[in-house]
Amino acid sequence: MTSDPCIGLRVARCFNPASLQSLGFAWLTSDSLYDALARTVRYFRAISDAVELELSLAGDECRLSIGKILYRRRSQDQSHDALWASVISLCRVSTGEGFAPVSLELARPQPPCVADFYALFRAPIRFGADRDVMVFRREDVERPLPTANRALALHNERIVADYMTRLDEDNFADRVRIRLIESLPSGGIEAEDVARALNMSVRTLQRRLADEGTSYTALLDRARHELAVRFIGEQRMPVKEATFVLGFSEPANFSRAFKRWTGVSPTEFRQAD
Repeated sequence: MTSDPCIGLRVARCFNPASLQSLGFAWLTSDSLYDALARTVRYFRAISDAVELELSLAGDECRLSIGKILYRRRSQDQSHDALWASVISLCRVSTGEGFAPVSLELARPQPPCVADFYALFRAPIRFGADRDVMVFRREDVERPLPTANRALALHNERIVADYMTRLDEDNFADRVRIRLIESLPSGGIEAEDVARALNMSVRTLQRRLADEGTSYTALLDRARHELAVRFIGEQRMPVKEATFVLGFSEPANFSRAFKRWTGVSPTEFRQAD
C-alpha cells in the first residue's frame, strides 16, 4: 500500500467514462447530470460493493453521499478520494471543465496535500465530517446534457442490469476477482479483507477457491495483470505509479511481472500500442 495520502486523486486522473464501460456510456447519454448520478447510485454495486451511495434533492441543492460503508479497508480514505475525484471527472466530461460542486464534506482527516484537493474540486471542503457528502446546485444537475440520447442510455443501462444479474449468479472465484480489480487501484487488498467482506474465514475463502480450481494468489496475479495492461496501455500511467498502485514494492518487481504476463516490458508494450 502506498504512503501517498493523495494517491486517490492521482489514480482518478486516469479515469474516464470508458473505464465504466456500459455504465459510463449510460452516464454520457443521460438526460441530465441528475439522471446520470441516479444511474450511478442505482448500479454502483457494479463498480464497488464496499459502500452504498445516496442521492437526494432538497431545495436548490442536490446531495450525493456515502450512505453506508459495507466493509472497511486499510486504504479507505484514498478509496473515497478516488470516488469523489472520479465523480467530478465525469461531471466535467459531460458539462465542461468549469463545473464545480457547491461544497464537499469528507470524513477523512485533512491530508498534508490539502492544496491538491482544493485545486481539483474548486469548492469549500470540510475534513473530519460525519460522512462524505458532495453538494451540487440543483439547477446545474437538472440542466439537459448536450450528449443526451435516451435510447442509448436505456440500452446501456440494460447491459449493466444484465451484468449485475450475472454477477449475483457468477461463480465464487469471479466474485473474488472482481473485488480485487475494484480494490487494487485504491491501495490493494489482502485475503483477510476479502474474507471479512464475504462474511467468512480465510480458510473458508481458500477452500471455496480451491473447489473451483484456483487460489487467492492466482486471482490476485490475474487482477494485477488485467489492471497493469489497462494502466500502462490505455491510461498511460507512469510505471512508478502503477508499481505502487498494484502493490509491488519496487518498479523492477513490477516490470518483471509485466514481462511474465505480456512477454514484453512496460515500455515496449506502450510503444507497440
